[in-house]
Amino acid sequence: MAYSSSLFPSPFFSTDSSLFEVEVTRDEFHSFHKIDRDLFTRLVFVLKRDMNQSSQVIAFLLVVEELGFARNLVAYLVSSPDILIDAVASEVGVCISILYNQDYSSFFLLNHNNNDEVVIPFLKGLTDSNLTLSYINQYRETILVGVTKNLNDVCNRAFDDIYEKGYKEQLLALERAKVIEEMKKIRLGAPQQTLTRLSVQHQTPSWWNVQQQIPRRSSVQKGNSIRSSFRQSTPIKVSAPQEWVPAPAVDEKAKAAVKETKRVDNKDDEEEVTPADDRTVFLTFSKGYPISESEVRVHFTRKFGEVIEAIVMQEVQENEQPLFARMVLKMEYASKIEEIVTPMNKNKFTIDGKHVLVRKFFAAPSSSHV
Repeated sequence: MAYSSSLFPSPFFSTDSSLFEVEVTRDEFHSFHKIDRDLFTRLVFVLKRDMNQSSQVIAFLLVVEELGFARNLVAYLVSSPDILIDAVASEVGVCISILYNQDYSSFFLLNHNNNDEVVIPFLKGLTDSNLTLSYINQYRETILVGVTKNLNDVCNRAFDDIYEKGYKEQLLALERAKVIEEMKKIRLGAPQQTLTRLSVQHQTPSWWNVQQQIPRRSSVQKGNSIRSSFRQSTPIKVSAPQEWVPAPAVDEKAKAAVKETKRVDNKDDEEEVTPADDRTVFLTFSKGYPISESEVRVHFTRKFGEVIEAIVMQEVQENEQPLFARMVLKMEYASKIEEIVTPMNKNKFTIDGKHVLVRKFFAAPSSSHV
């Protein structure tokens, strides 16, 4: 497959490139954008960032290079540690939000007072303080044209095989999460069954040991002793094993096992009546940046483990975006809520480049829930 590519591409201006068009194969195009592909691969498969958002990150960084703010920015990031790449990608996510949503940009700039040192410190440092939030907002339409062109002309072509691989891995991750959830539901009754079997095993020796002791008692007696006992009419207590008293130690273990079973059952009963509201997190999404339930589930599962019992998205029309949701934690992970919302009872996460605010859920007494 061959691509038509200009020798002097420009993301900002349309030119008559018919004199400069050359045919390049798919492999040649991939080879030419190897550095871009390497950075995109790390964003998606190492840092587990969303593919679409990662494409926008690459497209934005290419614009930064083309504008002359940092000539070899992508190459520098490829040679940098993952923590720096992740931080820069998050900062680019803020810049992209400003580009695509004018309302968001006005709200964001107003609340942060153009504090570039706080919002985009790494981008500012990498561009020698030339790239600022004010600049992005002022030239947002021009920069957006460049980002869109790079997405269409570079990212969609250079990353096509990586997209395919990434989508397959996402589907496998979702299927794996579903299987693990089903397995945990099946195993809910396993502890009680194990304790029941344990108590039976502790009780059986009280009669089993007696039966095992009887032949040993008779076998250690010699033939003359057995015959003499019959002559003296002294019966051997073989036919009455019920007269044997069970070993006290075994009996105590059986009682302890039964008590432990009752204690666990009582504990389970207490946990079952714990209100769901006490282990519910309230999530707020940014308007214009829709997030699906699966994206929320995958992100928090990767970060905190299999802690989610249910996610209830806001009910909206088919063409509308949910702006909030409730995430209920499993009973055994109720304590994780403090780690998620922090002691300040609020926290911010970036899911696939989109900001999500979280806090503990408090139910209104006279209103229905989400």
